[in-house]
Amino acid sequence: MAMIRFESPGVQYLFIALTAVGTAVLLFVGYRLGRWVGTIGASRLIASKEQELFTAQKGFKTVYEHEQANLKKENSVLIEKVKHLEAKVEDYRKKAAGFGGLFGQGQKRVDAMYALLLENEALEEALMAQNDKLRQERTDSLKEQMRSTGYRRVLMSQLLNDERIKNYVAEVMADEKRLPAPAAAGNNKALPENGEHE
Repeated sequence: MAMIRFESPGVQYLFIALTAVGTAVLLFVGYRLGRWVGTIGASRLIASKEQELFTAQKGFKTVYEHEQANLKKENSVLIEKVKHLEAKVEDYRKKAAGFGGLFGQGQKRVDAMYALLLENEALEEALMAQNDKLRQERTDSLKEQMRSTGYRRVLMSQLLNDERIKNYVAEVMADEKRLPAPAAAGNNKALPENGEHE
C-alpha cells in the first residue's frame, strides 16, 4: 500500500489531527450508541421482570382475598351457629327449671331451679378445672420421680463400678465378723457346716 505524501508538513499534521478527531468522534458516537442500546435492553428486561412480579403479586393477592373472604364467611356461619346453640341451651335450662318445679306451682320455684342449674354448671366447670390441675400436678410429680429414680440408678451404678467400693465390699464379705447374723431358718444348717470346715 502506498502511503499518502503531503507537500507540506503543516498539511500532513492537519490531516493527522482531522483523522484523530474523526476517530475520537466515531468512538464517542459508538460509545453513546452502545450505551443507548444497553439502556433500552435493560429497561425492557426490567419491564418484563416487573410485569412478571406484578402478575405473581396480583395472583397472590387474589388468592389471599379469596381465602380471607372464605374465612370471614365461615366465621360468620360459625358465629350464627354458636348464637343459635347458646339460645337453645338457655331454652333447655328454662325448660329444665320448669320441670323441676312441676310438683309445686309458681314462678319463684322455677327461678330458684334455674339459679340452681346455673350454679351446678359453674361448679362442674370449676371441678373440671381442678381435676385438670390435679392431673397435671400428678403428671409433673411422676416425671420428677422418674427423673430422680434415673439419677439414683446412675449414681448407684457409678458407685458399684468404683474400685474402692468393690474392694471394701470384698473386704467386708471376707471378714465374717462384719457380716450380719444369718437368718434363723438358715442358721441351723449353716453352723454345723462352718464347724466342720474349721
